Amino acid sequence: MKIAVIPNLDKRDADTYTREILAFLQENGAETLMHEKHRGQYEHVTFCKNHAALAESCDLIVAVGGDGTIIHTAKRAAAFDRAVLGINCGTLGFMAGLEADELEQLAKLIAGEYTIESRMLLEVRVSGAKERRFYALNEAVVSRGSLSRIVELDICNHDKPVMTYEGDGVIVATPTGSTGYSLSAGGPVVDPEVSCLLVTPVCPHSLHCRSTIFSADAVLSVRANAERCPEIYLTVDGEEGLRVGERDVVTISRADRAARLIKIKQQSFYDVLTQKLVNR
Repeated sequence: MKIAVIPNLDKRDADTYTREILAFLQENGAETLMHEKHRGQYEHVTFCKNHAALAESCDLIVAVGGDGTIIHTAKRAAAFDRAVLGINCGTLGFMAGLEADELEQLAKLIAGEYTIESRMLLEVRVSGAKERRFYALNEAVVSRGSLSRIVELDICNHDKPVMTYEGDGVIVATPTGSTGYSLSAGGPVVDPEVSCLLVTPVCPHSLHCRSTIFSADAVLSVRANAERCPEIYLTVDGEEGLRVGERDVVTISRADRAARLIKIKQQSFYDVLTQKLVNR
């Protein structure tokens, strides 16, 4: 079995845990692969020149870090239909399959004693002066810039007007992302087995503005009133973004690929929800 290991070494103790993971996998007969940038740091590893080559060459991936690391890795792996096991070295670790103190359970990974959860991805396209495309596992956010001015956003579904939001912005989330920024903004928790798009306003200038759930077949377009707020930004999963021009349209729909997360422990979504969020 070929297992790629992708660590975020900015996380506390991530290097120590990465060495333990590599040693365990190697001692149990797995071939370990890493990105070329780690050459000289780790031993008995096959190095690949880039992330695409790494994903193509492995059977599955172990991501070592926090939720951001796991999300970023899972999106890249989705292009190659590779499953990802997240090992939490961060604070929350809601996306993780194992905690850093549970590495003995990697034996189940080697033995094939695990299941794979498919998680919906969003395709986010910006059309106008700049044509761009992104993929989101959690959410896409269209929001105002640094000035404290209300933004007016028109939302359509399949080019038919649905609603207009006035406030700081709007979040379009997957069920996976319902426990992230959308939850902080007052949105509902959605079971990841449900296929849908969740739209949650950010600080709406209304007493009656709430989240709206759309079918997974929805094709949502978001256009800003540039006269009301000239600085509009798109942020995808908190890691990618760009300024949206006054004539640009942000279109968000279900992607033609899905993230695949490895589950070793027999915990339901609601067990994790209680452990990570309710009892914090």
